Amino acid sequence: MFLTFPYTRVALLLATVLLGTGCAGWNYQDMADPSRDVWQKPQGVVEKLAIGRGARVADLGSGAGYFTWHLAKAVSARGTVYAVDTDPTALDMIFKEMVARGTPNVRPVHAEPHNPKLPEPVDLVFSCNTYHQMNDRVAYFRSLASSLRPGGRVAILDAHPRGFFSGLFGDRIAKEDVRSEMEAAGYRLVNDYDVVESQHFQVFAKADS
Repeated sequence: MFLTFPYTRVALLLATVLLGTGCAGWNYQDMADPSRDVWQKPQGVVEKLAIGRGARVADLGSGAGYFTWHLAKAVSARGTVYAVDTDPTALDMIFKEMVARGTPNVRPVHAEPHNPKLPEPVDLVFSCNTYHQMNDRVAYFRSLASSLRPGGRVAILDAHPRGFFSGLFGDRIAKEDVRSEMEAAGYRLVNDYDVVESQHFQVFAKADS
């Protein structure tokens, strides 16, 4: 049932209050639930990326670090994973988990909406369910190219727009749209994987590399 005018305003106010008092943390914990492994297949995703030991990786839009720890294992203790997010709540959770796990090769990075603020160029930028949330994506990834090391790649994993209401609120994006925008930003498609049923998974490199 759809909410009408006065109830809609009250609902929005309540949602705002709840988000400000910890709902964001609950949401991150839900996303990190191990039961997600059944459909997300994180090990299969990371294996496809063939990340070298000692690599530098940016987990763009890391949230509380669902993929961060899989990436950290792949790069080994000699590598580094930058957990990049604009939300301090997410980064606090990353830091606490980093201490609990004793994982010194993970470093939280407080980014800005138009700047990942990476401290050094990386071999791989990985993004899961973040691309569709970004504004002015072409400009963002065009700028991001300078943060890639020679031979560097950008891996984008995002949800297929399926179902009647799918994508209505900008929560999904078509694979073809991702590819078109990345090409406009100066990249070329190097791999297109079919690992997760509900998501498309594409890997790009700079067009001139």
